[in-house]
Amino acid sequence: MDDETPRTIQSVERACTILEKIQQEREVTLTDLAEDIDLSLGSLQVYMNTLCRCGFVVKENRTYSLAPQFLTYGEHVRNTLPLYRVGRKVVDNMAHETGNNAHLITDHNGREVTLYQSFGEDSVGTDLYIWHQAKLEWQLHWSASGKAILAHLPEEQIRSVIRENGLQRRTPHTITDEETLFAELERIREQGYALNDEEEILGLRAVAAPIHDQQEQLLGSVSLSAPKSEIPDDRFYDELPNYVMNKANIIQVELQANDVDEE
Repeated sequence: MDDETPRTIQSVERACTILEKIQQEREVTLTDLAEDIDLSLGSLQVYMNTLCRCGFVVKENRTYSLAPQFLTYGEHVRNTLPLYRVGRKVVDNMAHETGNNAHLITDHNGREVTLYQSFGEDSVGTDLYIWHQAKLEWQLHWSASGKAILAHLPEEQIRSVIRENGLQRRTPHTITDEETLFAELERIREQGYALNDEEEILGLRAVAAPIHDQQEQLLGSVSLSAPKSEIPDDRFYDELPNYVMNKANIIQVELQANDVDEE
């Protein structure tokens, strides 16, 4: 074993794999789990008994699903993040002012994570966005929010994300070439915002800007999205970039004020 490789407990890794499988499928049987995990049905039963007893899984008839206890864990994590506590008010304001969808995004292990989103009176596709929020498989290069984050990561970290996740195609407009992506990320750094022109979902456009703390550490991004019919070229290329960058700046200022209040 490599001295730099941290030691792990195999049984804990298996339990995490089981939880991830349930999260992906919503509910599973022991037979479902046995297809992906190299354990006997008897051993899997012991794992499931333990997870049920600890309150992480609930059993109904022969199927297992994640327990509501995860809601408290998720809310605890989210509420500890200054970006969420400050940014949600701005995101609500964006949705109210524009009538469109506004999003507060961060990343975890090279994947996009939705911290908060708000829907204006003209919003469409809200069910899709809510479904998206529960997933940890959204790649950063698909969206404006993700590209705004990716552009401000160190180059080696960007390459690591690409090695780990690849550059999967989401629509015919998705960037799947590494050289093209790096050129796009350089353009994003120079202009201060990222665009998504049907790269994630056909018919959808979005504009995003990165958010940093006062130490210039990247925290995430804020974005606005709507159907292409509601974001014509003049609004997409000229109006919304300045609007979204202004909102990102407001969040950054509020974060600094929040730090002062907590001292």
